[in-house]
Amino acid sequence: MADPLRLLQDSLTGANPFEAKIVPKFQYWDLVTFAQNKATPLYNWFYYKEGYSRDFVWGALKELKVPEGSTVLDPFCGTGTTLLASKQAGYDSAGFDILPLGVFVSRVKLEDGYDVQQLAEEARKLTSMKYSPPKTRIPDIRFIDMRKAFTPYARQDLAFFRERIIEVDDEKTRNFLMLGLISIISQVSNVKKDGGVLKIVRRGHTPPVRHMLREKLKRMIRDIRDGPPPAGAKWRAEIADARALPVEDESVDAVITSPPYLNNIDYTKVYALELSLLLSSGAELEELRKKSLRSHVGAVYDDGVSSGLTETLKHVVRVKEGSMPQVVEGYAKDMSLVLAETARVLKSGGAAVYVVANAVMPSVEVDVDLMLAEEAGRFGLKAEAVWAANIRRADIRGVSAPRPVRESAVVLRKQ
Repeated sequence: MADPLRLLQDSLTGANPFEAKIVPKFQYWDLVTFAQNKATPLYNWFYYKEGYSRDFVWGALKELKVPEGSTVLDPFCGTGTTLLASKQAGYDSAGFDILPLGVFVSRVKLEDGYDVQQLAEEARKLTSMKYSPPKTRIPDIRFIDMRKAFTPYARQDLAFFRERIIEVDDEKTRNFLMLGLISIISQVSNVKKDGGVLKIVRRGHTPPVRHMLREKLKRMIRDIRDGPPPAGAKWRAEIADARALPVEDESVDAVITSPPYLNNIDYTKVYALELSLLLSSGAELEELRKKSLRSHVGAVYDDGVSSGLTETLKHVVRVKEGSMPQVVEGYAKDMSLVLAETARVLKSGGAAVYVVANAVMPSVEVDVDLMLAEEAGRFGLKAEAVWAANIRRADIRGVSAPRPVRESAVVLRKQ
């Protein structure tokens, strides 16, 4: 492996004054990924490749010296790592996401007062039920052939168990069982997640839905039974847009989050199978895509950016040929709105940490970390540091000899 410090030096241009804010924090190398969470109870109930790990949140809370009793906000809560880590550390938290999948997963992981005996009995009853033809089917998704995505048996079994789960009276138990089903859907499918694309693959054998669901629920119940008692911290997780948060002015002590990366990955596609168990139609999925942060080509775009943002982009974007891609302008506009909301809801002296990765495309390079550091100043947020957590050579088709790409945590403080 190449020397990280050398790679970090090679990633700098020397032309942007905010590069002076960059400091190596390679102790967070793996923690800005989901790697740790894969082996951590509760956090691993749902595999969310785009997330960071529990210990990153704990490390950030410690480094920022966030006082006990504070409220931590995550405007892109994903599957709830910031919220759960904050709760376990005794902090109140609030999380929002535009995708109902992430909010649903977050709520189930954060829920208090599970009756382990009841969960075990309902799980046993569910996975022992005799199969009968379901009255409904899993919704079709426009961009993937659902007849090829599953074997006929798997698709029918998924629909059968979804119907039975919906019939469970107790909401906590019902949601717990549904998360178990959602979390196994990729494993019982013929679909492979390849970056931002879902590919149909030929598998010699897909495991039975009933068996996978039974084993998943057993592990989830064991985590609750064997885990420490939940902390008494308050939490909320709701569907909302980070560009217009339902949060009062100056009511939050700290923000720890990771917005979608500028990488042309559409999360409504990546998690379309999982979303299909929560949505009633493919049309709902299309609407979510239109509302999502403009980090991919499937979002809805308009023209132009403000003069202030144009100035920021001059310092952080290098267009090799042609004009600036629309996705870059759209992403910059949306992140500017997000920063304005961060400034609005943060208390004076409060800190925010944004985990982002710089972007390399065939015709353009974007220093997203420096863009946020500079743009934040327009809203009264001072860039204290840019923690360079990870650094690597980009391997992008059509890009020759790119600079190393940083994955950074941008640390901002409200003045």
